[in-house]
Amino acid sequence: MKLLRFKDKSNQQTRVGAIKDKNIVDLSQVNLPTDMIDFINLGDKGLETAKEFLESSIVGISPDDVFIKSPIKTPNKILAVGLNYKKHIEEAKDLKDHHSNEVELQEQYPNIFNKQNSSVNDPYGKVHRPNASDWLDYEGEMGFIMGKECRHVNYDEASDCIYGYTIVNDFTIRDWQFRGPPHTMTMGKSWDTHCPFGPVIVTKDEIDDPHKLSLKTFVNDEERQNTNTSLMIYDCYTLVEYLSTAFTLMPGDLVPTGTPEGSALATQNWLVPGDKVRVEIENIGYIENEIIQEPSSTKVS
Repeated sequence: MKLLRFKDKSNQQTRVGAIKDKNIVDLSQVNLPTDMIDFINLGDKGLETAKEFLESSIVGISPDDVFIKSPIKTPNKILAVGLNYKKHIEEAKDLKDHHSNEVELQEQYPNIFNKQNSSVNDPYGKVHRPNASDWLDYEGEMGFIMGKECRHVNYDEASDCIYGYTIVNDFTIRDWQFRGPPHTMTMGKSWDTHCPFGPVIVTKDEIDDPHKLSLKTFVNDEERQNTNTSLMIYDCYTLVEYLSTAFTLMPGDLVPTGTPEGSALATQNWLVPGDKVRVEIENIGYIENEIIQEPSSTKVS
């Protein structure tokens, strides 16, 4: 099933929907939750009710008549993975000597960082090039969504804990990232609008193998990244096992699994206002975000 959050253009309440024949079916019509985390918490019961409704004569709403929102408004945690493709490690190491510590760690363990949930953006939302930096970079990634509360998960159990898969663009401010700890990941990775994801969560039953999906990123229709998730150093199940060693994973937690080579990191051809960045993943769909200069309205005091 392909699940999403949407809002009518008449500004009604945001609701959970599912895709049927390219239309969006409003699952609140069968008394299912309007919040995605609440829906995920229903587990198989929620999916069974939704499936029965989709198999009825319901037609649904045209996507042209709604705003598609991020599948989850505010994940409890966004636990991202850095340097999870070998060729990306190589281009990072070539550019900055101080990346060598991360590369050495990467040989033994996943490189995990926290992306603040205030960075969440819609799959087709505008992304800010901040006024404080013009070193804005893209990182196309597959993400997975946790489906249950879990801790100390074995590798063989990890698939049961994942709810589904989505697309993430882990936008990064490189000069802030290069300032060194704690900026390396905390301050370089979590600017407002810099975590668009979606447009859907594809439930795991519809993905035969999450580690055999093509992933491509385009800037203004020019291909910049082209890989397959089979090339990840640490697969999704290893990541669940590793993360759950330290802390409890919760329904709705988002784990972006890392980007391949081909970001602007090597060329320093940073994104500018007017650029459009599109990330496509096989069997999931695409997200596309236009870059705009950060507006003065972001100042809050």
